Amino acid sequence: MNLEPRKIPKEDQLILMIETSQRQGSIALGSIGGDFIAQVPFSPGLVHSKELMPRIDTLIEEHASRSDLGVIAVSRGPGSFTGIRIGVAAAKALSWGLNIPALGLSSLECMVHGLGKDGRWAAILDASGGDRDMGIFEASSGKITPASEEMAVQVEELPALIAEGTGVVGSGCRNLEWSEGIPVSEIEYDQPPARSGWELSVQAIRTFREDFEPPTGWQNPHQLQPRYLRVSRAEEGRRKKLAEQERS
Repeated sequence: MNLEPRKIPKEDQLILMIETSQRQGSIALGSIGGDFIAQVPFSPGLVHSKELMPRIDTLIEEHASRSDLGVIAVSRGPGSFTGIRIGVAAAKALSWGLNIPALGLSSLECMVHGLGKDGRWAAILDASGGDRDMGIFEASSGKITPASEEMAVQVEELPALIAEGTGVVGSGCRNLEWSEGIPVSEIEYDQPPARSGWELSVQAIRTFREDFEPPTGWQNPHQLQPRYLRVSRAEEGRRKKLAEQERS
């Protein structure tokens, strides 16, 4: 692959956005210049590995060709460990094969964008066992600005981290008692649409034009990695087993 510094693709070239970070997957296609083309949701459930590549092939065949693609964007986490790995692996393979940049996006930022509402929002994911993955963002006219670092927290820490007036969205905000001053989004917004990732990609690429500093994966797709805020349960079990073996 040519690893010379990449230029920003032309505005009529296309962004393919892959969203597999949550239970409901989808893909979207639109131009770098901001013209949206189409979004395709997957079947309900965790079918990402089965449906991702066939859906991509069909979407491109119906609306463009692979030579029209300029960027492969992907929601790289946090979220479902398996879903993120599937999406990032596909983005890297397509980017490498087509010799075009890959762009990784925050899954939490995509979720807040999908709300379509201004204000301060905390995107909270249920990592099971009382664990939560969380990020707080300011949303204004479709632009999302981080207001905190994305972090792994315990559910009992949430009241101290989320101020009155901050809305909450995501699987990790469900089945909890919230004060009247904290708006709770409708449950359908827990599944970020790929179109949100495409729109955020368009915004990001515009900033590159003004002050180009390539993000991880833009220059070399193999540098793009899933973003996890904690290790998986399987990894926790493996580490625990190794520690027990070392003590014995």
